[in-house]
Amino acid sequence: MSAVQEFNFEIPAFAQDPSIRAFLAAWNRWRGQAVAPKRSDIRPGDIPGLMRGVMLMDAFAPEKMVFRYAGSQYQDMYKFDFTGLNYMDITPQENRALRAKRLWGVVAQPAAAVWTTPPVGNVDFIGASVPILPDEEGHPRKIMQLTVLSKEVHEAKVAAREYERETVYLSDNFRYIDIGAGKPDTGVEA
Repeated sequence: MSAVQEFNFEIPAFAQDPSIRAFLAAWNRWRGQAVAPKRSDIRPGDIPGLMRGVMLMDAFAPEKMVFRYAGSQYQDMYKFDFTGLNYMDITPQENRALRAKRLWGVVAQPAAAVWTTPPVGNVDFIGASVPILPDEEGHPRKIMQLTVLSKEVHEAKVAAREYERETVYLSDNFRYIDIGAGKPDTGVEA
């Protein structure tokens, strides 16, 4: 069975990457018949080759998305540890409202999303974000995110990486995927 047959939703053409498809297929298996898997359903061993590009965030509110796990790819690229940081605090002020609406749509609807960002030092990014439900009522929902790079970080132009590493760019391509609960506000798509 191919990865395409392992889930029943469409992936936009710009996100047709084998790693994105493998990530979404694993997430789909973890959720079974539910709209989203619970945190205890997640099996990182199912995606060992992808974990360096995975992030897990607690979604407390649109303006408070705290990183609980950030794979080594992010440390390599940005030269700091995302763990414990609020995503909105490392997002440029002019992009915070849009990023907050986009990410909150993933957990509030819930829905999946795929996206790209502008190149950083000649490295393109493709990503996918999926909702994860808490194991216990009262705990925040989570967003699990995978970023795939077009080439290894060490291949990026050093000068560009030095200048741009503290900026977490806003997606220039962003689409929600209906996972069975509808789509959030598509007005935030690009």
